Formats: sequence, structure tokens, C-alpha cells
Amino acid sequence: MDNYTLAVLESKTASDVMSPPCAIVRSDTSVWEVVERFLTGPARHVVVVDAQNRSLGVIGTRHLATLWPLDPKVLKATPVQSLGCAAWIALRPDDDLRTCAQTLTEHHLDAVPVLDEDAHVLGVVTARDVTRALADATDRKQHAWQE
Repeated sequence: MDNYTLAVLESKTASDVMSPPCAIVRSDTSVWEVVERFLTGPARHVVVVDAQNRSLGVIGTRHLATLWPLDPKVLKATPVQSLGCAAWIALRPDDDLRTCAQTLTEHHLDAVPVLDEDAHVLGVVTARDVTRALADATDRKQHAWQE
């Protein structure tokens, strides 16, 4: 890895690259409601929060695969928190891009919440956000070479 790429990895932070969460749901929201959000909107993941709006983790479409076959009666009675949110997997706003990428890959996730010191959701870093930041940096480097 060249010095330029390393500098980009160390200079960009989670707060620089994060996106607003597509969806935030309470822990007692039914899995059925989450399935409906995935089917009717752009969300591929939802951030699950408790009654005090503290993050409990992210649920993605992969979590739903474990519920196959999808029985509507069961899904309507099952709270999303039962799918196994991992509240300990999160980023801080000042985590660098390398930490963001490592967290996503080490835990096989598509999205990780960015939390403040009280575990409130500030945003979400997705694999796409990390890729976009690296692509933008590479594009700037390429333009600098052409000038």
C-alpha cells in the first residue's frame, strides 16, 4: 500500500464517511415490520435502539435468512431484538477509515453504527461508504497526476 493510500486511511474518520441510518427501529418492533421495510424501501439494514434511543446493534437482510421459511404469524410475534443484535460492534466518530473497514470485514457486516459517548446513533458506516471514500481518494490522486 502506498503512502498516499495510508494517509487517506488515517486521515478520514467515521464521521467523515458515515451516512444517515436508512431506518431506526425500537427493540420491540416485530420482525415482520423490519421485513416490510426491507421489501418496500431502500434499507438493507436497520439500527435497533432501546427505549432510551441507545443502539443495540444493526440487523441486516442476512439475519432474516436464519428465519427461513418466513412464517408471517411468527414474524409478527417476534421482536427484532431476538435476532441477536450485537451492541458491542460499533464505531466512534473519530475512528479512522482503517478501523471502519476492519470492523466491517472482521464481523462480516454491511453496516456498523457510529455512536456518541451515550450510545446514541450519529450515523452508520456501510461497506459502500468505505469504498466510496477510497475511490474518491484514488480519483483525487489520479487527477493530481494528470495536472
